[in-house]
Amino acid sequence: MGNKNRKKLLCHGLVLALVCSTAAGATVSDAAKKKAKLAKKSLTIQKGASKKIKIKYKKKKAKYKFKASNKKVKVYKSGKVKALKIGKAKVTVKEVYKKKTRNLGKVTVKVTKKTAGKSGNNNSSQPPSNTNVVNTTPTAPNGGTGDNNNSSSPTATATATPEPTPTIIYKNYFEDGDTNGFTGRGGSIEISNSENHTDGGMNSMLCTGRAATWHGASMDLSKLCETGNVYQFSAWVKQDSGKSEGIAMKVQYNDLDGNTQYKSIIENGDQGKTCASGQWVELSGELKVPDNDGGISMYFECPTSDSIDFLIDDVVIIGKPVDNKSFTPSVEQSAQMAQAGLYSSGNNARLKKVIQKARDGEDVTLAYIGGSITEGALASPNSKCYAQVSATSFGKTYGKEDGSNVHFINAGMSGTPSDIGVIRYQRDVLDRLPEGSTRPDILFIEFAVNDSGCVTAGGAYEGLIREALKSGSAVVLIFSVFKPLNRVCENDYRKYGQHYDLPMISMGDAIKDFYKLEGFSDWYFGDNLHPNNKGYQLMSDCIMKLMDTVDKATAQEDNITDVDAMPAKKTSAYQGIKMIDAATELGADTAITSIEAGSFNAKDGATGNFQYEYNGAKSAPWFPNNWMHKKDSGSDSLKVKVKCKTLMLMYKQSSSTAFGSADLYIDGEKKATLNCYDKSGWNNGKVYLALTEETAADHEIELKMADGNESKNFTMLAMGYK
Repeated sequence: MGNKNRKKLLCHGLVLALVCSTAAGATVSDAAKKKAKLAKKSLTIQKGASKKIKIKYKKKKAKYKFKASNKKVKVYKSGKVKALKIGKAKVTVKEVYKKKTRNLGKVTVKVTKKTAGKSGNNNSSQPPSNTNVVNTTPTAPNGGTGDNNNSSSPTATATATPEPTPTIIYKNYFEDGDTNGFTGRGGSIEISNSENHTDGGMNSMLCTGRAATWHGASMDLSKLCETGNVYQFSAWVKQDSGKSEGIAMKVQYNDLDGNTQYKSIIENGDQGKTCASGQWVELSGELKVPDNDGGISMYFECPTSDSIDFLIDDVVIIGKPVDNKSFTPSVEQSAQMAQAGLYSSGNNARLKKVIQKARDGEDVTLAYIGGSITEGALASPNSKCYAQVSATSFGKTYGKEDGSNVHFINAGMSGTPSDIGVIRYQRDVLDRLPEGSTRPDILFIEFAVNDSGCVTAGGAYEGLIREALKSGSAVVLIFSVFKPLNRVCENDYRKYGQHYDLPMISMGDAIKDFYKLEGFSDWYFGDNLHPNNKGYQLMSDCIMKLMDTVDKATAQEDNITDVDAMPAKKTSAYQGIKMIDAATELGADTAITSIEAGSFNAKDGATGNFQYEYNGAKSAPWFPNNWMHKKDSGSDSLKVKVKCKTLMLMYKQSSSTAFGSADLYIDGEKKATLNCYDKSGWNNGKVYLALTEETAADHEIELKMADGNESKNFTMLAMGYK
């Protein structure tokens, strides 16, 4: 319509308004009298893309409801329609106003194949490729819309502005066998080819080894989603428990006060969406990213069961991408970081012998003990952890042609200090050695970021060092780092390295000259605590720089010939600590004369799990042979008689109010009340130092539920003694 015609119509309207002004009720405008109606009755959407159903003349206080005829599309409360499967669907639109419902009609939605050549679109006959960021650029439709004539004179053509296609900032169909940022949240995750949801695909991600309702899979969002922006999340899940269970998709974040918060992505989804057994179910929802301190992640859990496995597939996040500045080190910068990370090569005698042993084709074992960084948290897949990467590099560099004579033990345990490491050293390192070996050739110790506030104040750390040195192992100390260059115990633990003249790797030193460069933090860290794959590779590079330096240096004489005769830096009280648990057999050590479980005769299956493969098993429990008291177990005490001078008790920390307190008695005297309940507990272990004496003596350890806690649970994980 031309401007001239519009002016005429306006004049006629004014005249009409004047004529009608004398009539009652003539103050209501024509526009207000118009009924809401559909702007379009058909939409064409490429698979994976979205469009919004538009409604003309919406009433301000009315609500509009949308319902799809089938699962080829997903329709949201806002009227946004997401295309899921090729075909057609009808979306019924209704208006609810003043308790009256009016049917506005149906919109026919045609879902077409993804157009070849567009970023983020793949032919539907093949599984989509995995990627973290896909920028989709909208293209103009074929031809323009509007008036057109055959006149030779030029005329203005109205061009329709296409609806912008949302950006896919993350998608993972798991077809490349990579979890692409997902890590186990408790339990463990793995790629499964048994079942999948992807059209033409073969893989999905399995959450297994679950021992608590919150166990599942988690992924950091800090580099994908920007605070204040709205994002759409979707994923398909499946469980085969034989009954319906709830599976939830949520976010966890730290608010600006540092408090941990949780929010469901699914509307009213704290208990998850009910998922019938044996069926793929879609989880979807929108999230406006809340204010946070930089730590935010999405996760999947099963709030209705603490044991079932479940599958995840076709994870997609749509929204505005974060403008992350990338950093890629040059060859020179990489070499500089590796060199800077070598704080000290120490006495090289033992390392040179190991290198030569590997060259000669003899079997060599590299063992790594530490916390979650050693275990490989955020490594994707877990084989990208620094421990395995460095062991593999060592084998290729110094071992047989295929490196098969170099063996590897990962004894990392998430969130644990050396207080726990020294108790489990025999079980998790020495007992896992290849047949014929009595010690690891090299022991890498990484506890410097977990030992803040540990009960032995570094004594257990020195105990590990001394025990390994006594056996003849070479010892390498690794000092990891948190954001922002938080070295935690490094300065204190360097003193142990200097005292015993040990090789030391400092990741703080490795990155200190690069940390403030734009994009470097995201290059190295996967979150505020753990490296990503590139960070783990750098840790391995630092280790291999140490090996290369030692290999090229002149051999030194071993400075340690008799550890027991060598004065300790702090204490030798924790050297040679042994573990007692419910599986300990009497007679194996004459120091242990009696073990009576009493009412602590159950087994707690929720004590945390190894992320890394343990003795050939994935997601093996940390302390399966524990002593657990249950509410109906009775009232008899747990009693252990042992000759010792050092005694450490390790008990569970749980956020469940079902757990309570137990009183500890030593030789009939009450020493402490131990509490399994901790609102921040996550089934982790806590250590109580019960004895540190000069000489060994016979002691009776008794544990019984505290008054008023008889109906509570309590789990003693293990004891350490010397």
